[in-house]
Amino acid sequence: MTDFGKVIVTVLCGLAIILTGCSKDSSTNSSPTAPEDILTRDDEISGWGRSGGSWTASSSSELNTHIDGEEPLYNRHGFVEAAMQRYEGTVLGRSTTVEARIFDQGSQENVQALMEELILQLVNPINLATGDEGKLERFPLSQKILFRKSKYLVSLTITSGLDEALDVLKTFAVNIDKRIP
Repeated sequence: MTDFGKVIVTVLCGLAIILTGCSKDSSTNSSPTAPEDILTRDDEISGWGRSGGSWTASSSSELNTHIDGEEPLYNRHGFVEAAMQRYEGTVLGRSTTVEARIFDQGSQENVQALMEELILQLVNPINLATGDEGKLERFPLSQKILFRKSKYLVSLTITSGLDEALDVLKTFAVNIDKRIP
């Protein structure tokens, strides 16, 4: 091969490497960023499907409509948008509801400050290894998981105090945690 041929091959190889390195991976582009994209889909968790209750909010007034009285707390900590979805299923043969709320707070700093304030409102929080920080609150007739990851705050509530219901709630938490970029 001539010196000119070697130069051409080298230039073409370098160009191929540059173009390959600069191309966007389609899986990166498809990562969910809107709270409603992070919510669990129907039957992703066996036996649990979306029920009629849901909402989205992308402004303070929309958020206030859905969480009357709590909206200033979220706004003070950088609220961007939120979504809520209810799910129906059964625990030990009893009809049970899970409510999932996801809030985009714009930054890790904002969601951490929000989480700190929300933890103060919990009666007896238990540490939970979910997201960047997680808490569990148990009552006789309901249970709540609150966790933050990246710029998102996730609140999950189930209408049962049973240990088996807690297992369901933890499954929802793991499912949502995996979807957060």
